[in-house]
Amino acid sequence: MGTGHRLGLRLGEWLAVGTTGLDNGTALGNRLCDLLGADQALAGPLRDLARRPLLQQAFQSRGVARRSALLTLVNDLESTYTPAVLAELVALLEAALGETGLAAAPPQGPVRDTLASPPEGPERSGTASRSAALPGQHPAAGTTPPPSRPLARPTGDALQRSAHALGRQLRPLGPGLALGAAMALVLSWLAGVLDHQLIQRWQWSGGEALVAALVLLQITTTGRLAPLRRSAMLQQGQSGDPRRAWRWVTAPWIHASAAEALLHGLVLLLILGPSPLPLEDGVLRYGLTALATLALACLSARRLGLRDQHWAGASGVSGALIGLAVGLSLLRWREISFPLGSLAVPAWVLLVVVGSLQLAWILPRRDSADPGGAAEGGAWQRLLVSQWWWGLVLGVGWACLSWGSALLRGWLPPPG
Repeated sequence: MGTGHRLGLRLGEWLAVGTTGLDNGTALGNRLCDLLGADQALAGPLRDLARRPLLQQAFQSRGVARRSALLTLVNDLESTYTPAVLAELVALLEAALGETGLAAAPPQGPVRDTLASPPEGPERSGTASRSAALPGQHPAAGTTPPPSRPLARPTGDALQRSAHALGRQLRPLGPGLALGAAMALVLSWLAGVLDHQLIQRWQWSGGEALVAALVLLQITTTGRLAPLRRSAMLQQGQSGDPRRAWRWVTAPWIHASAAEALLHGLVLLLILGPSPLPLEDGVLRYGLTALATLALACLSARRLGLRDQHWAGASGVSGALIGLAVGLSLLRWREISFPLGSLAVPAWVLLVVVGSLQLAWILPRRDSADPGGAAEGGAWQRLLVSQWWWGLVLGVGWACLSWGSALLRGWLPPPG
């Protein structure tokens, strides 16, 4: 008996005896998660399912109306979760509400053709043909058993379904990603204008000017303007809303806390401060890197079913810079350091210090007393939906590409 079926039977018992609190999605999600025990892999999807209005609609209806609500709910879940998680949720719904056949029908085409029985004449109809199709029985005399069912769909079909589900999850993020990329170009152009008109007179580097802008924005969103900081963050529930696509632009420039702003400001100042990179290029790379980490974190949250998430700040960019430095240091087998007064801070020291602080903020639940589960999922899931993690992955990946391209150029003969 699978986990979903076991939880569905318990939910069915609660519905039969009229247990109170089932109309509260948060309370129902907590009840179901308590039944999981030590294995909390389905905790996020269960809380998401419990809060969906279609589930409450199915609880309160009967007959055709209930089945219609359940089919719509399963269709929505199919666009959010992997087939393995979807199967558990469907099993829960079927066991709890006594419905069957809620899973998506198999595809039409050659796979269906292999399941068909050979044509039968009039003399083969009736009880004999039905008994031949019954599992566990010998076919009646004079009948031909139908071909056996294939045990699994072809691998190509599974990959196609996975890619289709990924596309459906990514499609709602399109307006925000497009606006974020376009505004990164606009901000880069504006930074170039300010650099020529103002910044160069102060003899600041591009990295120093970028950090100064982040500090100024953080300071202006304190005190009475603190509500602006919350509204500038990217919320998971609103990430696919075209009317709030502007949050994809504002989120990278505002930090949730002063401690986080101080940490990543120091990291950017240490790495980019001595860099000769112009402010125009620095702003463009900052904006695009932050946008990429936002998209990966948001998509991961959708895949894992974690809905109560929010993102803001430069953690993805600082993670990418540290990952790039550490990756190149390991691949080239030489130490990469950053000047700090009379000291030289190695990249691996930055990784340990900044990584420890980030994990201390990411892994614990934000509010353990909140029954609604303000920080959903297990520790590993919360890491996967963080910008810091994806920035680190992108930085190490870029280091591998840079090292590989340099190695390839060394093997190729010189031109001419």
